[in-house]
Amino acid sequence: MEELLTTKELADFLRLNEKKVYQLIKEGGIPHVRISGKWLFPKGHILRWIDERVQREKDIYMVGSDDILLARLLALYSREQFPQSLTFYSSVGSMRGIEALAHKKGHACCAHLLDRETGEYNLPFLNRHLASQRYIVVNLCYRGQGLLVQKGNPLGIKGLEDVVKKGLRFINRNEGSGTRLLLEYLLNEKGLAGKAIVGFADEVDTHLEVALKVLFGEADVGLGIEYVAHLLPLDFIPLREERFDLVIPKELWPTQVMKGFLSYIDPVAIQRLARSLPGYNLKDTGKVIFEN
Repeated sequence: MEELLTTKELADFLRLNEKKVYQLIKEGGIPHVRISGKWLFPKGHILRWIDERVQREKDIYMVGSDDILLARLLALYSREQFPQSLTFYSSVGSMRGIEALAHKKGHACCAHLLDRETGEYNLPFLNRHLASQRYIVVNLCYRGQGLLVQKGNPLGIKGLEDVVKKGLRFINRNEGSGTRLLLEYLLNEKGLAGKAIVGFADEVDTHLEVALKVLFGEADVGLGIEYVAHLLPLDFIPLREERFDLVIPKELWPTQVMKGFLSYIDPVAIQRLARSLPGYNLKDTGKVIFEN
């Protein structure tokens, strides 16, 4: 029969205090079982859990917004650091990325959330959702956001007013994404209502999906980054340059793996990725925007 450790025995084994063990139980982060009201820990499962954590400490788990430059950067890092370190990326949108970080579900998140009240990117949202945590915000890039339309712009679209006035079919981004918030911000600026847009409730999860919907005629127009207009190709009507940041918990900032990853976020080093990516501006790449 597998050996079972008590809370005190596990705390001694891991060189932690018992309070920390109870915290790990609450967070669901450690193998455990409750028998007759008593917490017990199968030693074999604990040893496997330790092995998994040792491996994970060498890798980077990132969550947040969809971005092509970031995807290329992560692929470059994994290719050059393999097999010592890999990056894993979950594109869940900026807002969910911050929420995941709040629940310690990732090592960093990427976001481009525009606050309607202040006109500031990311910091107001971080202040609300990560108030109890310390973090550092680093700029990755600035990106051009605008309307994606068919090549030659056959419908003569000039802005969001035309989308409403002409009753054009719109393809929207998922709720909680930075692009969705940007759309709502721009509509509010012009006194337009989302419900007045045909297809406002039709959602996809990435910029590329928006572009493909327009390319294949399933929608007349959508909001997305400039790069995808060159990729397919489509025409692009610029609306705003936005700031795209990485948010990193402060306790992870000095670790070797994070230092190694951050060395890739450098204007000179990243230029080799951005040469073929129109619509990106690297003026503040690698700059610390905020820390608390």
